[in-house]
Amino acid sequence: MDNHPDSEDPTPSADTVQEDGTDSSRLQLLWDVLVFQFKLVADGIRDVFLSPISIISAIMGLIAGGDKPDRYFKQVLRLGRRTELFINLFGYRRHIGTSDDLIEPLKKRVFAEAQNNPWVTRVGTDLNRKLDNVNASIASKNKPGDTDKSDAS
Repeated sequence: MDNHPDSEDPTPSADTVQEDGTDSSRLQLLWDVLVFQFKLVADGIRDVFLSPISIISAIMGLIAGGDKPDRYFKQVLRLGRRTELFINLFGYRRHIGTSDDLIEPLKKRVFAEAQNNPWVTRVGTDLNRKLDNVNASIASKNKPGDTDKSDAS
């Protein structure tokens, strides 16, 4: 999600990074999912507010809109577009006036903490080792040429 060429993600120290980079990519994945969830919540809250506001603006336009009954509703649409660009749910905009600008300092602190805190590093290393074991176990069961005994019947 946030794999923009202009992003500067701190990486864990050399003693916690595996040769294939799975430690840092796992941390990046967790971060991306967390940010996406935050943005989904923000987008949902925006939608909850825009729905009644749009209805009220339409009623106001019908009552007091004169020769432009849609003017209030168009203002709501403009507000919706601006907030959509700011939330940047799917990361289409490149960190220019978006919520990503607010999140970036927190990201740097979290990644620095993951890199420098011995307890976090130890827990992360243990978790990554366990995930590697699970991945290796799954990969060995799915090797080409291996047949499952249940498929033979």
